Amino acid sequence: MAIECVLATSRQNNRMASQRKRITKRQGKMKGRIASAHLLVTIAYNILKTGEPFHELGSNHLEEKQNNKELKIIEYLKK
Repeated sequence: MAIECVLATSRQNNRMASQRKRITKRQGKMKGRIASAHLLVTIAYNILKTGEPFHELGSNHLEEKQNNKELKIIEYLKK
């Protein structure tokens, strides 16, 4: 059921679709689906555990995180 939910998000521009596409390039179609379903179940678990609403991070979250990390390293080296 989780895989079907992930496949429903394949045409959207969100975190799950971008993760599935990224993993599918490296490891294949089925592993991409399973990894995205795992992400969906993890998100659902954390929502139920904490009671906080879900906030979409965006499809380019990992790219932004990597860029911020590089900028922090550059600032550290300048100091």
